[in-house]
Amino acid sequence: MANDNGADGLTLDSDGEAALLRPLAFAEGAGLPLALWAVLARALSGRPWTAQDVSVFRDRAGELLVETRTPAGAAYRLRARGDRSGERQTQRAVTSALLAEVPLDGGGGHRDWSAAVPYIVDHLAAHAAAAGVLDEVLEDAEYLVHADPRGLLRALNTPGSSQGRVRRSIYRASVHVHATASLPERRDILAVDAARHGETGLARELSRGRPWRPRWATGTMVHPALRFTRTGPGVDAAACTVIDGRPHAVTGCYDSNVRVWDLVDGTERLVVTEDDGVYALDCAEIDGRPHAVTGTCSGGVRVWDLETGAERFALKGHKGWIRAVGCTVIDGRPHAVTAGEDCLVRVWDLVDGSERARMPGHTDEVRAVAFAEVEGRPVAVTGGYDNTVRVWDLEDGVEWAVLTGHTSAVYSVACTVIDGIPHAVTGGGGECAARVWCLTDGSERAVLGGHASWTSAVSCVDLGGRPHVLTAGGDCAIRVWDLTEDTEYAVLTGHHGYVDVLACTEFDGRPYAVSGGHSASPRVWDLGDAALPAAREGHTETVRAVGAVEIDGRPHAVTGGDDTTIRVWDLADGTERHTLSHGHRVEALACTTADGSPHAAVGGCCGVTRVWDLAAGTGLRNLPGPDHRVESVAWADIDGRPHVVTSDQDRTVRVWDPDEDVERPLLADRTRSAVRAMEPVTVDGRPHLLTGSEDAALRLWRLTGKGRRITATVRTGHHWVRALAGTVLDGRPHALTVGANDTAVQVWDLTDGTLRSTLPGHPSGVLAVACTTRDGRTDAVTLDGSGTVHVWDLAPARLREKIALPARAQCVTAAGPDLVIGMGDDVVVLDRNH
Repeated sequence: MANDNGADGLTLDSDGEAALLRPLAFAEGAGLPLALWAVLARALSGRPWTAQDVSVFRDRAGELLVETRTPAGAAYRLRARGDRSGERQTQRAVTSALLAEVPLDGGGGHRDWSAAVPYIVDHLAAHAAAAGVLDEVLEDAEYLVHADPRGLLRALNTPGSSQGRVRRSIYRASVHVHATASLPERRDILAVDAARHGETGLARELSRGRPWRPRWATGTMVHPALRFTRTGPGVDAAACTVIDGRPHAVTGCYDSNVRVWDLVDGTERLVVTEDDGVYALDCAEIDGRPHAVTGTCSGGVRVWDLETGAERFALKGHKGWIRAVGCTVIDGRPHAVTAGEDCLVRVWDLVDGSERARMPGHTDEVRAVAFAEVEGRPVAVTGGYDNTVRVWDLEDGVEWAVLTGHTSAVYSVACTVIDGIPHAVTGGGGECAARVWCLTDGSERAVLGGHASWTSAVSCVDLGGRPHVLTAGGDCAIRVWDLTEDTEYAVLTGHHGYVDVLACTEFDGRPYAVSGGHSASPRVWDLGDAALPAAREGHTETVRAVGAVEIDGRPHAVTGGDDTTIRVWDLADGTERHTLSHGHRVEALACTTADGSPHAAVGGCCGVTRVWDLAAGTGLRNLPGPDHRVESVAWADIDGRPHVVTSDQDRTVRVWDPDEDVERPLLADRTRSAVRAMEPVTVDGRPHLLTGSEDAALRLWRLTGKGRRITATVRTGHHWVRALAGTVLDGRPHALTVGANDTAVQVWDLTDGTLRSTLPGHPSGVLAVACTTRDGRTDAVTLDGSGTVHVWDLAPARLREKIALPARAQCVTAAGPDLVIGMGDDVVVLDRNH
């Protein structure tokens, strides 16, 4: 017990010393600051320790402690591991005490996390997870905004409730973006991701104090199995291994770097630089230490120690690109099998670097290798550009079998056991499917279809005691198949590029996958959550065009994209009114109301523009053009009636009367340069068409009467005009133009062709622009490649607001007071936060 008759005011018995040391046994990171040490000592012992008591004890017990200077001051932890008995109950008390230390704001009784002690912001998640109450902490939306991302991301791997699972998924969805963002940007990103998960109430909470909030969003690209996405370049090869008892991924890239990173939180452990791009690798244990074997595009094969980054040795002999590297055990010794452009399959002893076998047989480049045991003997299964799958005995180097059936190059191979029989799964370059082969007799067991493009990656994994395979490729989706029943188990969505690389492993008894590609940043998935559904349905490929129109007195958004569909959404609640099949990729669309009925004109890669009745959801007219992509479409007023205007890759502008059943346009005018953007405008009280072209010129078209149709030309100075928007400022028609990769938007007075102002300062190239009017003020809305929406007060050319998005957006339109954004495959609707 403590009393106050000691020389320094503090006398302790053994129980008192233990009580003061116990909080440090549970300290995270660098340790506890002195004030929190006293708080937790009181909470865990029930005794009225003061900061002075703790300070005196600290000075006495210095040999037991480690003191660390942090930006917030001194922090303390035990030099040796302390007593952590009764951890769950103790961690509950620690969590409660730390939460009580977060001050409340002066208004609504919310915790003011901005005023919390840094230790609490950084480490509360770890304590709450150990206590089993992390989901309760996550109910506070403000905590999601202020918590240290790295600490929270690690804690999120603990099991939780179904409601907590949703919040975890929301946080993880874009943690690679918001982890390094400012707090306002993190609010915006988390709010949009909450809306993508269907949690609009949470989205409103997260948007507190922000000028815009998500009303709703589709969630095609979010999935609860995602754990995190690594930023930086894409990957061209990947494998998994264990280093210091923790799961790691090893990835190779065209930039010649091999990166070793922690699969739990994505932290980078090691970077090894090769002499050229790394397009194949695998991992092996040599002499009890983790190693990687890498293959480069210039024919190099090297073995690297993953603990030190040192090169063990080089395996010389290949000529040309190395496309396949795999590691296995033969006769109790680690071996590597390598192959590539020289068509030879080579087997190497990884203990001494000697070549064990050289196996000719493929007649073209070898792309993949995997391993199995057949009739008690180790075999390698290889595939390549000769459209064959070959099986090799690794003990004697003999070709066992040639499996034929692929009609295109075999890009990937994986092996597993189904019903006690070894099988191989192979993916091809032009078949949109994977094939399953019995390795005992060479027969084809199944064809796994479903992909919309080539299958360039496969990887096998055990889920729930049953063999499964992951397949991926050109459609950016990862499909998970149950190989016992040959049925699709789940689809993992969210990649923004082709998926060329898959690797699977296990961590804490749960199966994980690493996926990525040359143009797709690597992602980590918990396959135990793979079967959980995504938040909302919507487009399954990139949204390229958005429009807005009123249907039955209610505002609606109209969207189209690469999945060949046009979707009509009620802006109020996100209800999908229609899904219309355009039949081809949608490149452009425009909406109008004609004779009281809402219409859309839609163009794409097929050369045909279709006119749709949006109320009925039916097609009205096909406006045939040449077999060229329709670059842009618009509605223009001619003689008081709306007409469709189209521009094609053949550099022709065509004007159509949609009420006439004709095969030819009313007007067709060939231009000097392809028109990439169009906008109807009124100049001198008369309707005109404004176009922006690949020659960087703005042209004003008169669509009625005879004589010269182009009445004015403005040279913008852009490399070419990507997008434009029309508006009225000070009673005069103006145009906003976006250049190829320009970071500034130009504002032009169309009355005299002068440059009025520029909207500068975008961190990357501007992709889209729109205008809207509110409270008598004209605003411009711009999207740039960084995933940021900029809102400008257009008259003074002043930036008013920024809204951060989770991902790059391609298109935007104003729908009254709302903004409709195409962001990847998703549609996001923002409204003013009143």
